[in-house]
Amino acid sequence: MPGDTPFSKDGLLSDLRRLGIAPGDVLLIHSNLRSIGSVKELIKAPDTGMAWLLEALLEAVGPDGIVAVPTFTKTFKNAQDGPAGEVWNPARTPSRVGSFTNYVLQRPGAMRSGHPTHSIAALGKRAKEFCAGHSWRDGATTFDRNGPWGKLADWNGKILWLGTTMTTQTAVHVVEDWMRLPYMATCVALVDDNDVTREVDVIQSPAGPRDFYKKGSKAEQAWTASGKGRRGRACKAECHLMSAPEFIDWLWHALLKDPALLLSDNPQDQWSVEARKKTAAYLANFTGTWRRP
Repeated sequence: MPGDTPFSKDGLLSDLRRLGIAPGDVLLIHSNLRSIGSVKELIKAPDTGMAWLLEALLEAVGPDGIVAVPTFTKTFKNAQDGPAGEVWNPARTPSRVGSFTNYVLQRPGAMRSGHPTHSIAALGKRAKEFCAGHSWRDGATTFDRNGPWGKLADWNGKILWLGTTMTTQTAVHVVEDWMRLPYMATCVALVDDNDVTREVDVIQSPAGPRDFYKKGSKAEQAWTASGKGRRGRACKAECHLMSAPEFIDWLWHALLKDPALLLSDNPQDQWSVEARKKTAAYLANFTGTWRRP
């Protein structure tokens, strides 16, 4: 597109800073690597552009910041519950959500949370602390309030959609977990426990369809209409930067007004029909808050 910043590490850094990423930020990224440059540019760049993107992100947040990515895995026991076929081992199991997430995961110094299906990887001097509290050994829920998602909110973190949209917004599931919405499931994952494969419960798992998985969803339209967050570009990639606590707070209150906001309105989808009924009844007298006292 005419006027885009030429694809380079410095170009990315300049655009990320202009967007609002600042030193000290705790930043969670949902990215589409192919969106930042042309195929020709990516092929010529170090590590097909991943090196420039990661260096730009790390430089933007500085030595006191954190760069984090989802590193979800194919470790459900049953394929009907989610991606299956692997056994969770934090040191060996690859991410299923993009080449850039694996690139971050393989970076020296990267930390990874201990959840068997929905782990997070992070870089930065507080990365170990950020990733703590999210292990199956401690009975953590999928998006546990004491894990990295809770710290993203408590530390006033930011979420960056880099070439992506609401369809990848995992913070939606965070709210579903923290509100304990009745359609969240308990599933089973396979884990490597000292070279022995074990079955463990995955609590508050996002099983089942969601309306926000599709472009132009009800949630995407409502969030856009709110005018929250900042939009811009990083080279060719369309970006949206938002405050994590602001998004969580917005969705929390949006669900109290419209319990079916995240769910399909298709009357032929029996799972969604039942989920809408249960959620409406559950939220009718709901008084919980996600904020700590």
